[in-house]
Amino acid sequence: MDFYTTLNNGTKMPRLGLGTWKAPAEKTKEAILTAVKAGYRLIDCANDYDNEHVIGEALQELFAAGVVKREELFIQAKLWNSNHRPEHVKPDLMKTLEDLQLDYIDSFVIHWPQAVPSTGKICTLRPNGCFPAHHSKASMFPLNDEGYYCADMESHYVETWAAMEDLVDQGLTKTIGLSNFNKRQVEEVLLTAKKYKPAVLQNESHPYLHEKDLRDYCQIHNIAFQAYSALGSADRPWRLTGSITSGAPKTGHEVLSHPDIVKIGEKHGKTTANVVLRWHIQMKGTLCCKSVTPSRIVDNFKVWDFKLDSDDMAIIDKMNVGWRHLLWAETSMHPDYPFKDSLPWDYKLQKPGVGATAGAKA
Repeated sequence: MDFYTTLNNGTKMPRLGLGTWKAPAEKTKEAILTAVKAGYRLIDCANDYDNEHVIGEALQELFAAGVVKREELFIQAKLWNSNHRPEHVKPDLMKTLEDLQLDYIDSFVIHWPQAVPSTGKICTLRPNGCFPAHHSKASMFPLNDEGYYCADMESHYVETWAAMEDLVDQGLTKTIGLSNFNKRQVEEVLLTAKKYKPAVLQNESHPYLHEKDLRDYCQIHNIAFQAYSALGSADRPWRLTGSITSGAPKTGHEVLSHPDIVKIGEKHGKTTANVVLRWHIQMKGTLCCKSVTPSRIVDNFKVWDFKLDSDDMAIIDKMNVGWRHLLWAETSMHPDYPFKDSLPWDYKLQKPGVGATAGAKA
């Protein structure tokens, strides 16, 4: 299996990248340095992760030391939910470029289809605060007077996409894409795009959530399916409390501790993370996996020297129970919320609680 996949405009994108969601800023720099020196060439970023400025420091250190050249890296960033209005799209990316200390990125994706949390009135950026606060504070997670997320009900991602296309023409990003969109929403963007089709779709996927139909749809339409939470995110902030998905996965085991995955790892002399990452690659997908532990970052990259056999793949195929850990139901009041079919039939909108803000830090 090739190290790279080719996107719909000819750009080469590494299949395996380092994720930075949930990575504390004080540990992110070392993680980036370790990853690039270990062979990673894709770094997945987002302004709401509150660590792009530290990633920029690490990149400049790597460039200055001659470890890697800018053109050898694939840097991906995301448009935040509060900045979906066309006039806010470019300022969002410009701040990311400033923090990353780069002239361009390789992929810029719409982080979520719904303009929540958002007032639609101002462009909110990392220095404003990556935590829930009353909308008067202008944080990236604005709350209304009652403590619920603000929602920009007049914003729709089709208009956002048109502004995204302009960024390609301006040379600020090589490609544009989507994240957390369902199949119908991806189709709508494909049908209405004027110049550039989505190159990447980054959605949650792991052995408990294969997303086979969505993967097939992306392959048919020449969109690279990129998995986040590729290892199951056992460190998710709402693992114990704060979300309707809190608690153990449907299987009763976290992905990396599933007995069958442990056995496959022992069979190949590999870690359970290696097994799961290799499964993603053999599913013809691409992925990002997060760690801030240097030894794990190095170990996770050791997936190119072995192959899962048909028995291994069949075992993992039976684990597809449809468990999605990131629903972010607190944003479901918006018509563009993507996972309504995954919500309980009697779900009532909740205020953001502990771990409920998809990574926001108070």
